[in-house]
Amino acid sequence: MNLSGEAATERRRISEELHDRIGPDLASIGLNLKFIEQTLAAGGEAALLQLLRESQLLLTQTVAEIRELAGELRPARLEYAGLEAALADFAGQFQRRTGVDAHVAVDLGLPDDAPQRLGADLEWLLYRVVQEALTNCARHASAGRVDVDLRRTGDLVELRISDDGVGFDPDAIARGSKPPGLGLLEMREWVQTAQGHFSVSARPGEGTHLLATVPIGPAPR
Repeated sequence: MNLSGEAATERRRISEELHDRIGPDLASIGLNLKFIEQTLAAGGEAALLQLLRESQLLLTQTVAEIRELAGELRPARLEYAGLEAALADFAGQFQRRTGVDAHVAVDLGLPDDAPQRLGADLEWLLYRVVQEALTNCARHASAGRVDVDLRRTGDLVELRISDDGVGFDPDAIARGSKPPGLGLLEMREWVQTAQGHFSVSARPGEGTHLLATVPIGPAPR
């Protein structure tokens, strides 16, 4: 199955451009600002000195954001260590950043000594669904815990994501009185592009539960 071979190549190209071209330029600007700061500090130019320090802080934040974006476009952990390791890393980062307990369980149904890989395209798809679902959880769910369960069943892979947050009323979306979130629409579109099925169940006060089922072909020997 080739979900997005060209898209994967483009993601890699953009990630490398961000890292290799923009990053060094921003680092050079940071060094220049640091030199100016030291020069002004010696002369006591207080107002300009404060402005430069604020600029340095903004620059540092921008560099960090670019590195984070590059990592999302091409997560090295996913590429080199596989989906289980990448999901565990992302869940840990998510938990530290948001305070929401994030638990990941992966069972691909293969012997321990077999390659635990599903193919680059499918792994990227599942990673992005988890990434988007947890981001939505942090923004809207007011949850204390989120569980990610990924398992292989024959020629299918099932991804279940559940939280204990405030939930919502799916009937309101069906009636059109409340528009669906962009994140839900994107996840559904990604899964359907892979010939899979995506569903959401939720109730006010009872959390939200997502299920994505995607075909992966026959299990490797």
